[in-house]
Amino acid sequence: MLQTLSHSSLAPFLSQVTEGVVTGMPQVRFCRATFERAHYNDALFSELNIPFPADLAGAVIKRRAEYLAGRWCSQQLLTAHQITGVVERSPQGAPRWPGRVFGSISHAENQALAVAVCDTAAWRIGVDTELFDRQTMLETASEVTDADERALLEQYMQDIAPGILLAFSAKESLYKALWPEVQAFFGFDAASLVAVGDGVFTLELNQTLAPALQAGQRFGGCWQYDAPFITTLISERR
Repeated sequence: MLQTLSHSSLAPFLSQVTEGVVTGMPQVRFCRATFERAHYNDALFSELNIPFPADLAGAVIKRRAEYLAGRWCSQQLLTAHQITGVVERSPQGAPRWPGRVFGSISHAENQALAVAVCDTAAWRIGVDTELFDRQTMLETASEVTDADERALLEQYMQDIAPGILLAFSAKESLYKALWPEVQAFFGFDAASLVAVGDGVFTLELNQTLAPALQAGQRFGGCWQYDAPFITTLISERR
């Protein structure tokens, strides 16, 4: 799913950085970073040329570190697309990309990931990365999926716990991809997982979310598992 083209490091905080493109979509670029919370300090924002938002001042170190890593990854993508500016935040807290850039940011544990495309046409793009926790997935299975979805996952994989995480992450990616059009919260029951295969999945809307997002509409996505993290991506032109 993610085709790595380069490796680098900005140790000690960003101990590993990979950049590349999405397989089959070379216009969609990604930047992924492993960050070390133990080496975080607020001065890194100015050192890495990332604006420090005022409302982050009261946040815990974990939140500051993951925000910095995610925004730094997004900045690398803007540079790669030769776009000036920074990724700002909307009043609702969602990333707001400059110009004709469409992108998404995610982070989990010590991983930060950003994907973006620069195009004259609008894109739906959402990425999500999650840390696998078996117990949590088993306990929340009925909140994330319905009986039909679980039956589908059981057909595809013997161990359903990673499948629940796949469904969770896929729906998170869909939420991010559709947010610019919906601009309102919608839950896991708004879409169902209707197909899953090696590295691919399909979601179907159960309800109409916007004039251009009707019930029954389907969205394909891709996924990969790099233990212990799963990553999902939905990216398409509108």
